[in-house]
Amino acid sequence: MATTDGAGTTRGAATRARILAATAGLLSAGAAGDAGGASTARHAVTVSEIARAAGVYPNQITHHYGSKDRLVLDAAFALFLRDTTRLQAAGRRAGSADAFRQVLARTALAMPSTPLVVRALAAAGDDDAQRERVRLLLAVLFRQSERYLERVVAEHGWTSPSGVGRDARTFWSAVFGATLLADAGVTGGPSDLDLASTVSIR
Repeated sequence: MATTDGAGTTRGAATRARILAATAGLLSAGAAGDAGGASTARHAVTVSEIARAAGVYPNQITHHYGSKDRLVLDAAFALFLRDTTRLQAAGRRAGSADAFRQVLARTALAMPSTPLVVRALAAAGDDDAQRERVRLLLAVLFRQSERYLERVVAEHGWTSPSGVGRDARTFWSAVFGATLLADAGVTGGPSDLDLASTVSIR
């Protein structure tokens, strides 16, 4: 009996991973299309599209994730956290604190997953479970970013007058805000905001 339970758990985990990967793939394809001038990134993926891409039944999606919004949020954050590893690599190549801040700002705004995450965050609405999930995922982002900034500051002998924890939270809050403005069609949004100055590292 224990073997059957274990096999069921393994199959369930594999199905969840397949659904998440398929959703991330659809979101990525939409973001790529949007960058090319199409509007596919703004087209909300449907449960049937996700099920088809993952090779599962639609009811398996709600069984494993509870709702499409929860699934899209998780998939968008998976893409986003993957992109932040590239941002970190770009930052490590910076030769000065000023160049480091500029690289972070430029790269964060250019990441195709940034608008995906902003839209997923906005979709949380008043759903308490979804809002709790958002808090958890943001805590992961802030913790990872703080650890990264700690390493960079230590490696280069730089300082962070505001503290790396505050730098991380302020930076990402500004990035999300700038992206939201751009997504809403506000002229000059991100370009008028000095994102680099939200990081106090010197």
